[in-house]
Amino acid sequence: MNLTLPLELGVAGFLIAAFAVFVIGLAKSSIPAAATMPVGLFALVIPAKLSVGAILPLLILGDIMALLFFRKAGRWDIVVKILPSVFVGMVIGYFLLAWSTSREVAYLIGGILIFTAIYEIRKRIRNEKLNEIQKNNIKQRSKLTAQLMGVLVGIMTMTANSAGPIFSLYLLQLQLPMQTFVGTNSWLFFIINVSKLPFNANLGIITSETLLLALILAPFVIMGALLGQKIMTLINQRAFEYSALISTLIAGLLLFIPR
Repeated sequence: MNLTLPLELGVAGFLIAAFAVFVIGLAKSSIPAAATMPVGLFALVIPAKLSVGAILPLLILGDIMALLFFRKAGRWDIVVKILPSVFVGMVIGYFLLAWSTSREVAYLIGGILIFTAIYEIRKRIRNEKLNEIQKNNIKQRSKLTAQLMGVLVGIMTMTANSAGPIFSLYLLQLQLPMQTFVGTNSWLFFIINVSKLPFNANLGIITSETLLLALILAPFVIMGALLGQKIMTLINQRAFEYSALISTLIAGLLLFIPR
């Protein structure tokens, strides 16, 4: 019996997509910044513009799984402060997505991923060299950068589902405990991703085929989330995050290769 996968994915494409969403589940319940890399992988096997809508229900599922574990640890004051500017960025991102072709979105996603990965790596290396007074000064400036970060998060989440590292950078400035970090991230992106559903539906990038694909791939998100929750206290966080950022950089570069 021949099994036809949605979006003419093929077996190899399905395996890549399954791995990508497994990592999404793993990252959502452990290291949120790592959830960016699968977005690039997903856009490699599905037309870039359509991949934005195809992956959205799976991101929401990952958020729900993370909230089951860490919802009580989240900081609502942080979410409320940044959310208005996020919605402004989402409106900007909506028009960017509406006026572009699939190839242009691929370049945009690639550029965003490359910029985010390099910026985050550079920022972390620099922060490791700072003394405590300098680190406290960065933390105090977080109020000034919150709204700018919010706009960037909105634009990037709407155009490429890749806002995690930017918000992670903001949370890292606040020096939050790990569970508070994950819980706050989960609440914000659950709200953001659910609010994106009507936008994406209106753009025609959420279809019956993308929803069917999401249903087929959903178990991989759940498995990843369960594994992430179990190993969260055991992993070397610094090494894992750098590995995820390097993977993000590679995924971004691959999107510039014509298919």
